Amino acid sequence: MTQGHEPLSIMDGNLQTDFSTKTKRGIFLSKSLTLVILIIFALALVATAFIVYNFAACPRTDHLANVTKLTYCEQSKLLVIPLNTDSTTSVSIESTTSYTETTTKEVDNTVTDVRLPTNIKPDSYLLKLTPYIIEGNFTFDGEISIVITVKNNTNRITFHGVELSFIKINLYKKEDRKEIKIIRRTEDVARQFQILDVTETLIAGHQYVLNITYVGILNDNLHGFYRSSYEERKVKRWIAVTQFQATDARRAFPCWDEPALKAKFTISIARLNNMTSVSNMNMVRRSPHEVLQDYTWDHYAESLPMSTYLVAFAVTDFGNMSDHNFSVWARKEALPSAAYALEIGPKILKFLEEYYKIKFPLPKIDMIALPDFKAGAMENWGLLTFREIAMLYEEGVSPTTARARVASVVAHEIAHQWFGNLVTPAWWSDIWLNEGFASYVEYVAVDAVEKSWKLMEVFVLNEVQSVFKLDALTSSHQISVEVGNPEEIGAIFDKISYGKGSAILRMMNHFLTDEVFNSGITDYLNAKKYGDAEQRDLWSALTNAAREKGSFDADVAVVMDSWTLQTGFPVLSITRDYKTGSITFRQERFVLINETSELHNSSVWWIPISYTTAIEKDFESTRPKIWLRGERSIVVHNITISENDWLIGNIQQTGFYRINYDQRNWAMLVQILNDKSRFEEIHPINRAQIVDDAMNLALSGRLDYMTALDITNYLAHERSYVPWKAGLVALGYIDTMLSKGAYYLEYKRYVLSLLNGAVQELGWEVTSNESVVRAQHRVDIISTACHLQHVECLEHAVRLYTNWMLTPNPDAYNEIHADIRSTVYCVGIQAGGAREWQFAWERFLVASAPSERELLLSVLGCTRAPYLLYRYLDLSLRNDSGIRKQDTIRVFSAVASSSIGEPIAFNFVRANWLRLKEYVGSVSTLNSILKVVTRRLNEVHEYEELKRFVGESCSDLGRPVQQVLERTAANVQWMQKNYRNIVDWLLAAEKNKTA
Repeated sequence: MTQGHEPLSIMDGNLQTDFSTKTKRGIFLSKSLTLVILIIFALALVATAFIVYNFAACPRTDHLANVTKLTYCEQSKLLVIPLNTDSTTSVSIESTTSYTETTTKEVDNTVTDVRLPTNIKPDSYLLKLTPYIIEGNFTFDGEISIVITVKNNTNRITFHGVELSFIKINLYKKEDRKEIKIIRRTEDVARQFQILDVTETLIAGHQYVLNITYVGILNDNLHGFYRSSYEERKVKRWIAVTQFQATDARRAFPCWDEPALKAKFTISIARLNNMTSVSNMNMVRRSPHEVLQDYTWDHYAESLPMSTYLVAFAVTDFGNMSDHNFSVWARKEALPSAAYALEIGPKILKFLEEYYKIKFPLPKIDMIALPDFKAGAMENWGLLTFREIAMLYEEGVSPTTARARVASVVAHEIAHQWFGNLVTPAWWSDIWLNEGFASYVEYVAVDAVEKSWKLMEVFVLNEVQSVFKLDALTSSHQISVEVGNPEEIGAIFDKISYGKGSAILRMMNHFLTDEVFNSGITDYLNAKKYGDAEQRDLWSALTNAAREKGSFDADVAVVMDSWTLQTGFPVLSITRDYKTGSITFRQERFVLINETSELHNSSVWWIPISYTTAIEKDFESTRPKIWLRGERSIVVHNITISENDWLIGNIQQTGFYRINYDQRNWAMLVQILNDKSRFEEIHPINRAQIVDDAMNLALSGRLDYMTALDITNYLAHERSYVPWKAGLVALGYIDTMLSKGAYYLEYKRYVLSLLNGAVQELGWEVTSNESVVRAQHRVDIISTACHLQHVECLEHAVRLYTNWMLTPNPDAYNEIHADIRSTVYCVGIQAGGAREWQFAWERFLVASAPSERELLLSVLGCTRAPYLLYRYLDLSLRNDSGIRKQDTIRVFSAVASSSIGEPIAFNFVRANWLRLKEYVGSVSTLNSILKVVTRRLNEVHEYEELKRFVGESCSDLGRPVQQVLERTAANVQWMQKNYRNIVDWLLAAEKNKTA
């Protein structure tokens, strides 16, 4: 941690100078020199004590007489033993390194040429690891034997390795065990390459064995092989776990760390006798450690061919529960909360085996809930790793909606076992195949096993409408995008790869039909299993399936490349000629800042167009009736529709595009939606679509706000979740833009008038066995009402929070239902002061349930006291605060979620940027924090400050920071163009109600 100090003045010390020229006998020391010597002596004693302490803490062996260039700790614990004496490919290592070592570093750190040479391919890895999960040590010994096949004659072997200290490297020809002399090892830091130059040519078609002994670090940055801790009965316990996606397997073992370079893995883990380990495959045997008496070897079966990023292992003292070949692991105190994951996991696995028509190929699945985990979850083959909040559900403590969260995340990771693990994208540019498919199938799978939740309707909110916001930026990116260095790869794990990827797969499912889509997917998986693929392989399989069924006459690649190889999405304008009955369909790219651009106007898509009319009211037929086949526009004459009847396009919003109508058709939609007796003639998804499209068309200047806001009037009698959620999100943007202005009061009154009926209908009382959808609807409606200072809502929430504070034992007795705690806690803290905030902070420090801890972290940002907000932000960057590093983003998001907290959070980020960078150690985390603390900026001077800060401090953050700048520019433009119009509409609406 960097701390600032005031510079010392020369007068601060007792500085004395002797100007005498008289020669003196003996040795005389000035006071200042004496002081310096004493300080040096003291430091030497401290350093010696530190070395002795750490030397004692390291496991000792007697095999190290010849090992050089090691730290004291490495010298004391390194094991130099054969990798596997039973293996014909393993060779005992006896000699020390005897080659030249050099390190090169590119002057330009924006290196893009990071692909490995193609002259070597790994076939199998034998990996032995001994992690030292010991306070003050946190390192691991590694021994690896890699069988490689030479594809082209070469004198050089290049592989990945980061933050590894190499002790010995030996190379042998497999067939005769002849040693190949290594003359030089070069580390290319910028590319994370380790390069070995050898004395003789390695012959194409021959196999060689590369043996490496090394030492690594159990880091605390939540990537690679890292350490994590938790407390149980006030005792701190340490564990060691992995997270390798996308490019961090190289931090745990030397490897060819690219997704297409699949190989078989045989893993052995040495762990303390009182701990357990788990890995991708089933354990086949245990054996005593040869040197360390307190350690045992766990040996795992050889894996199927898989990518390095899917390798996983964990050493913990967790408990577990099993259902045949399915097991869950968690902290012993938290293990009962894993019961729901164990219940739903096997159901989803069974469904997906039938869905893919391919049996799960591994002998088991383990799921483990980790206290520290940067991602939500990870699909490592056979060993799924989760944040605790994403896997644990505790009845009565977790909100009802947490069940859906657990089910969805479990389904997402199990879906990957086929799509991503069995068949893997050849390179990260097609990561959307992994994440998009899993994001789609998670809804399909959960909808199949929990039918009452109607998650396929919620899909439109979470994946379609949500991703439109990012994809409307000119700084968005293609679904399939070229990426090189690890920062670029990490940046595409975003809503485009997940949300847009899943949305276009759903669109394709609807225009191909379930039968064709599922048949093509099965054919694709069977053809490419245990290998790698590109998106064109999927298109080919789907085209063949469609032609066999005779259901689709176009090449799927031609259609879908228009969606994956272009940035953005279209808005389809439907203009009716009410005299002739002809209808024009015209497309253009939808961008948030609506400016004329040749680039935007040149984009065209293959658009499947479904529609229905007031006469038909057919909202179930989602297959397209018309196609825009890469054309700018078409005119259709054969649609039967009365000039006084409405038309609605994009049934159930299955197509990934927005719809704009002519003014007369919009007026007819406004009329039917505002008719209490008829609005439900329109499908709830299409009601949500109409609200979302209208408000965003107005936001971008394509529709007047008067029409869009007239549509929102109908929400006063809407009771379905999906349309209301779409309305709240769309209105929420206006809330954010107006929250610092003089007319926010008028906005609050208008939205409260819409909410009254829904608030009364949902109420505060939670019934038993309530549906997930209704529970989420209540959370959204009540929290919005309290946010807008609905008097009864505030009074009820403050009363509940105060009563909880007065409870003699608030940690044991909390009568506030878990479903409404988020609103009650936030209002209680907001209405109170330091006492109410401190009460919540103390509850957070002692809370053990992940859902309660996450909730409290979010609501602690609700306070209106600036000094408490600054305090909270400061605590999030301290290792001793109790806030885990994985939750730093949550703290900044919570503080920045209000008009009071946003400038505080933004100013804090600017003032503490270097500290923040050092603490979080992750470009993706920095980008996320910058995004959440700037979402309310909408004034010209704020935009200029942001540009200055980005230019001076964080221009190296890549595309995401450009998206932050563009979104802020759009906010500024919106204020200039729309603020006055919105205010005028609100004033007129209020006047009409009082008239």
